[in-house]
Amino acid sequence: MQFLIKKPDQLLTFVSVMKNEHALFRYEEVAAKVASIIKNLNLNAGDRIPSVRQVSKDLQVSLATVFQAYHLLEAKGLIISRPRSGYFVNAAAKNTLIQKPAGKYIPLPSQVTLNTMIANMLKNMREFGAINFAIVAPVNELLPISRMSKALRDTLKDPTSDSFQYPLIEGHPRLVKQIVRQTFDWGTGLATDEVLVTNGCIEAINLCLDAVAKPGDIILVESPTPYGILQILERLNLLALEITLHPDTGLDLAQLALAIEQHQVAACVLTTICNSPIGCAMPRENIIRLVELLSQHHIPLIEDDALGDLSFSHPRPLPAKAYDTTNNVLYCTSFSKTLGSGFRIGWVSGGRYHEQIKRLKYISNFFTNGILQDAIGRYLETGLYNAHVKNMKTALQQNLARYMGSINRHFPDEVRIAAPKGGFSIWLELPATINASELHRRALQEGIGIFPGQIFSTSSQYKNYIRINYCLIWTTKIDWYLEKLAMLMKKYKSS
Repeated sequence: MQFLIKKPDQLLTFVSVMKNEHALFRYEEVAAKVASIIKNLNLNAGDRIPSVRQVSKDLQVSLATVFQAYHLLEAKGLIISRPRSGYFVNAAAKNTLIQKPAGKYIPLPSQVTLNTMIANMLKNMREFGAINFAIVAPVNELLPISRMSKALRDTLKDPTSDSFQYPLIEGHPRLVKQIVRQTFDWGTGLATDEVLVTNGCIEAINLCLDAVAKPGDIILVESPTPYGILQILERLNLLALEITLHPDTGLDLAQLALAIEQHQVAACVLTTICNSPIGCAMPRENIIRLVELLSQHHIPLIEDDALGDLSFSHPRPLPAKAYDTTNNVLYCTSFSKTLGSGFRIGWVSGGRYHEQIKRLKYISNFFTNGILQDAIGRYLETGLYNAHVKNMKTALQQNLARYMGSINRHFPDEVRIAAPKGGFSIWLELPATINASELHRRALQEGIGIFPGQIFSTSSQYKNYIRINYCLIWTTKIDWYLEKLAMLMKKYKSS
């Protein structure tokens, strides 16, 4: 093992302590132990930590386990990797974003009026953004394009395929069967007649809201929440009731309980795992409590799990639907974030509203592209999906580490960060003097696309927040643009 001369005793202690620990740690536990020892030994930024191979040998765990642990520490900004040199303690990370306790505060429902602003922002970023940190979709480098191309070719050249005809409204049988297999880990799992294939997750959520709500109804959502959800509420003339998210544990259940006591809530649209833009995840016990609470009050839960497969936790946390014993959860998800946003293939399991959702689907657009359904079904049959997602998450963690390292180096010290537990997004609180919408405008003039916090809420509470997505594969060009964005913040702050 190579040590830095200036702190040999500390690093020898590092290894000695690790040798005394029990073997066969999972990568989260290895990461936690490494982080604890770095802190306890007061290692400084730039100090080398033991190599992956040495830790693997000392702890008797696989190299893959240690790599995952180190990638996790990179994502948290604690360590950095240097090509051909190893891993080193990173510079101190920015302050962690900590949500203030909600207390007895009860939010009020509000009208949603964001569609025009969001549409204009998207249009401007397509036209003027040289680099787009606003996009929340996997880039081609992360996708199994060759495998999916083969599956699509197999579909197109199969003379016995029924994919060229109108598909069943429920979805192509090949795909539905594979979807059901993905739910086996849920315990009870789903049956084929509980699945309806849709045009992405957004259509699934639209159908669910059409089934459970009428214009003027109150819909409980997270704060902040994906702007796509707010756009749906605006289209359907529904009121949004926003519940605070904690950057680490997700939805504030105490505030939710107060809100549903004070307001007649028609339904909830929530993300229990990998919320966007924060990237937080609810603990298992909180998810179970959420499902029980809403069931007791007969309030349907529309679960948006489009990013759930990209949770950095292992094993993948179960969604709320897995704990649903009363058919009160309407589960919505998609393959857009893992196999390619261009496919627009999602699905819904609507609980006790499932037959009504099927009727609404039939009325609205009848079916979803059968050829693409068949191709995705063929790909899933290969058994390669889980390995692909695992590799994709590893790449995203590496990407996140580099983005976080750049943010740590360049952004103002006052910036606070919510470290994501998966997905694609980094949520940042800027100095109070910076208006995120104005920063968005100034950044766009420099060819940089970001999303201001204002589009993730119906209130003005996120006017100094921004979302940066780390989907784009890391290059020195990205570091340059992040530094340029940091310079805009500093210039804005001093103006």
